[in-house]
Amino acid sequence: MQWLIVGQGAIGSLMAASLQRSGNNVVLKLRQPEITSVALGMQGAQFQFSTQNLPLSQPMHVFAAIKAYSVGDFLDELQQWPLPAGSTLILSYNGMLDNEPSLLPTDTLHWVTIHGAYRDGPTVVHAGQGESWLGWAQPQQASTPTPETILQALNNALPEVHWSDSIQQRRWQKLAMNCLINPFTVIHQCRNGELPPSIRAEQHKLAEELVWLAHQHQLALNADELVQQAWQVIAQTSANYSSMYMDVKHQRRTEIDYLNGFVARQADQLAGSAPQHKAIWHRVRELSLD
Repeated sequence: MQWLIVGQGAIGSLMAASLQRSGNNVVLKLRQPEITSVALGMQGAQFQFSTQNLPLSQPMHVFAAIKAYSVGDFLDELQQWPLPAGSTLILSYNGMLDNEPSLLPTDTLHWVTIHGAYRDGPTVVHAGQGESWLGWAQPQQASTPTPETILQALNNALPEVHWSDSIQQRRWQKLAMNCLINPFTVIHQCRNGELPPSIRAEQHKLAEELVWLAHQHQLALNADELVQQAWQVIAQTSANYSSMYMDVKHQRRTEIDYLNGFVARQADQLAGSAPQHKAIWHRVRELSLD
């Protein structure tokens, strides 16, 4: 079955090139419907893609690697032009949405990754080898059979991909990594691997606040382990520029509202407190267009 990649940022571009390289038929959905073809470079190879707009005339695997603030608009498009029967929807975005349980359709898959990548003009740079997890977005889908064909295709394209029966746990761990790394790359204006060890104390305070919030959502995290994992990711993706750094550099809106901002808002709503997340949320907003 053909793949439709929505979102031509770092992860969408990485997935498009990787899927095509492994023998899949891949088309792109662009914000500019008048563009009919796109060239993309990766690791010295060139990839050519045609484009496809909604509505679709045949079933496809739809992989949407988009910004958190674009998820609602994209799902509105799918309400207007539903995917054909037999299609698959995979979402990948940093952070959390306040209204996710009511917003996400059933049979939606979440893809969580710690691969590092960034766009350099028409080239995507795979700057850090990682691993990924795939799972049903809605807890009530947990008993649904694993989509083995999709899992195998993603594993062949960008290994290693694991199936997760508790993708929410993985998403909260990824939320923690984004909250503990990305804002500091903006504040210090650097690649992941150039972050100073002096941020550890602040990272630990952020982790403690996030652990409290996760507990309110019946998820167990450990602050010491989160900080340790963050530095492992920093080492694995040392050459990478975070998506937040690239957004600020190119004067684009960041996802800070859906990372540290999400933690701060949720803590307030649950009669808790997340002053460290609130402070870094506002620091990044002052440095960006948000």
